[in-house]
Amino acid sequence: MSAETHLRKLGVTVKQARDFINLNIDHPQIIYDAAFDNGVTISMLSEITDYPINVINGYFASVGLVAEVLNDTSILINSDNLRGFESLIAFNNNSGILSTASLREKVQPLVDDDPFYYNFTFDPVFDFQDDDGIYDSEELGVKHLGDIEATNENIESLFYGTLLNIYRALDETELKQISEIKNIGDRHEFKELFANSLSSVPTNSIWTDETLADIVVAEAYSLISDFLEDDFVVGVLDHSFLGFSVT
Repeated sequence: MSAETHLRKLGVTVKQARDFINLNIDHPQIIYDAAFDNGVTISMLSEITDYPINVINGYFASVGLVAEVLNDTSILINSDNLRGFESLIAFNNNSGILSTASLREKVQPLVDDDPFYYNFTFDPVFDFQDDDGIYDSEELGVKHLGDIEATNENIESLFYGTLLNIYRALDETELKQISEIKNIGDRHEFKELFANSLSSVPTNSIWTDETLADIVVAEAYSLISDFLEDDFVVGVLDHSFLGFSVT
């Protein structure tokens, strides 16, 4: 998305943004915080200021700020290339023990007794995102869904639907191997193994619904905990197997 298009959502012109930056050029923390709070990426800052991306990265790095964080602005997942895994990201249309309502009933108490903390996970990342009542592809981080209604229920359904699709595509051996490599942090080997595992998706899931539900509940709790505890986690699926594979 261009800087002009994005800033229009905020009710700000490119000139106003440039003037703000010039006014605070000696205060990188102010510029950084404003960009972070409003979903303005490094590439957008480059468009606004005409400075190359590497110069902007160095500007923030000179005072210990991590510029790459400003590139994560999407609600679901932040990646420049989903590597053909788009079909994994889908609404949860399952019923019974695998329904969103059933999974929520198990996950929410693990997060906190107060439903606010659970529900916060599926809120818009930035205030402007739901002003028009829809999430577009840039705000979601995926293009194949088109525009969807901007509700927590939709994000929650996509969250569980995607996790179910990921784990249905893995057998027990693959799950164990992938989990171990992810824990080690070897992203290159993980990407290769994850892609190979999903290249031969079984026709029918090897998991019973009960086992699959338990796996997804554990993973959902882990991802939601990361989201709530780490200010730099933006997309609810960024730390999932899929997120780790495409970033």
